[in-house]
Amino acid sequence: MMLAHGLTEVKSQPVCDTLPFLQCTENKLIVSEQDQNLFLFKGKMQSLKTGNSHSINIVHIGDSHLQAGFLTEKIKQKLFENFDKDSIAAPGFIFPYTIANTNNPFFYKVDYTGNWNVCKNVDQERNCNLGLSGITITTVDSVASFSFKMNNEKYNIPKKYYFDRIKIFYNQSDSTQLLINGLTPETEQGFSVINLEYAMDSVFIEIKQQNSSFELYGMILENSKTSINYHTIGVNGATAFSYLKCNILSDQLTHINPDLVIISLGTNEAYDENLNVLEHEFIIKDMIYQIRDILPHAAILFTTINDHLKKDKSPNLNIIEINNNIVKACKQFELSYWDSYSVMGGANSIEAWHEKGLAGDDLLHFKKIGYEIQGELFSRALIHFIEN
Repeated sequence: MMLAHGLTEVKSQPVCDTLPFLQCTENKLIVSEQDQNLFLFKGKMQSLKTGNSHSINIVHIGDSHLQAGFLTEKIKQKLFENFDKDSIAAPGFIFPYTIANTNNPFFYKVDYTGNWNVCKNVDQERNCNLGLSGITITTVDSVASFSFKMNNEKYNIPKKYYFDRIKIFYNQSDSTQLLINGLTPETEQGFSVINLEYAMDSVFIEIKQQNSSFELYGMILENSKTSINYHTIGVNGATAFSYLKCNILSDQLTHINPDLVIISLGTNEAYDENLNVLEHEFIIKDMIYQIRDILPHAAILFTTINDHLKKDKSPNLNIIEINNNIVKACKQFELSYWDSYSVMGGANSIEAWHEKGLAGDDLLHFKKIGYEIQGELFSRALIHFIEN
């Protein structure tokens, strides 16, 4: 069925017949027929099943809906289940949010030593270098450390996380010595990397320095057997403009070289009572221009923002304005999108989600199971597009 502006409906199967407020018939990607990069991504994903493709890189950028990891981990696991035959998977991009005094994604644990300062892309003024994570932690201690441990035993996830290659993004200095699991990594422009003899589920990083300042921008944990690398970037309170303030994000995004960039932003813009609709439209377009400039062959897929209520529990009319801007930008740039707002039930549907125990009492965020349902819906829409 053809829609206006050269858009085609790509339908997906319902996932929740027991939740009547869901609009499962709307669970589709709205695909522009001119979105050549998305069809290129589709072909690469299809070739995974025949073993004729290299690994696929996906970057998903968002706000608090992504930082906890519940939504994107469901998507990631569904893609692994359908397109990756190996029994283990790569964690992808991670960051020690615990050190930044904020919530960590549920699937890994962080420990650390030393004194650290933090700055974020949501801060009013940028006073540090900011990369892909949108958060930078800094220490001037002569000795400091941090570690990651995958929670493979704690959670019954279908594919366990193991890695045999570690890439760490930080400010390189001759006066700083970096050790990863006791070994000295190879240094390249903007990051250091080390290949491990066998796959493991934990990593320990030690920093030794004199009269220097160590800045960490994030890490990528890779697995040589993994066909799909799904990298989640989320910062509580972030807007599209927050990521435009990240001065070294472009360089690090180039190192990942994603085949698909998913953008799930706009909730915090909508929550702002002083929203400037025209300014938001230009910010979205600026974000698209910047991604296309450095990644001309990467597909860009937007998601609309969810229904929610304002702090006084009244309807938020800004939701329509934000979603209109997202759809308008997709039409102008011949991009595709997933209409999360319509799929979840549209206006006031957040109350139905809350009544079923799927949304938080703030009527803005979702509970773990709610995010997992969203992830299930999105992954079904994306997989249906790929396979049909």
